[in-house]
Amino acid sequence: MNAYDKDYLEDASGHLGTMLDYAVYTLNLPLRAFYDRFLASRVAVNFSLGHPKYVAGMSGIELARAVLEETGICPDEPSGAASGVYKNTRTDLYWAGWALAQLQWASGWDFDQIDRRFPIEDILRLFYPLHEADISRFLDEAFRRLEAPVAGESPLKAHRKALGLTQSELSQRSGISLRMIRAYEQGAQPISRAEASTLLHLSHVLRCPPQQLL
Repeated sequence: MNAYDKDYLEDASGHLGTMLDYAVYTLNLPLRAFYDRFLASRVAVNFSLGHPKYVAGMSGIELARAVLEETGICPDEPSGAASGVYKNTRTDLYWAGWALAQLQWASGWDFDQIDRRFPIEDILRLFYPLHEADISRFLDEAFRRLEAPVAGESPLKAHRKALGLTQSELSQRSGISLRMIRAYEQGAQPISRAEASTLLHLSHVLRCPPQQLL
């Protein structure tokens, strides 16, 4: 389920692209260092939930500054990382942020979930093959990576870990017993034999189609 109306998507994508471009190329912050600050901030949470102030009401520069202020860097300090003049250019980082916003909207996953399966550095590496292609090509590749199970890991466990849930938390939220969840993940009980209602409860909590758990 998309977190916000598609009418906001183009603005949201441009703002996220500008945020990354500004933080790295103007403020000279390492990409991973800034992105970890973003993931830890309320900016990421509110953006992924589609809060109008964050997806449409703030510019990319304002988003970057909000992330830095919230995580302990004052953007107005002349000697700090936030000094510099922004030049509005469409760089590889702008594209990475733009594509990331498109993926977050299309998947309904939050940024932390996405980063565990598809780090921002990997998105950036796709700039040269895909930046001039239709966004559908990027999304196809992104969903392939997001949905691919780890070798030797059940789809149920993969989706649970992607959401950062423990087995107990999944049990509490889905109403499925902890014993059964453990059995499904360990292969002791084939999830393909689970009742339809069980699959629906699990897929609802894990935000995925039921067939992805099979």
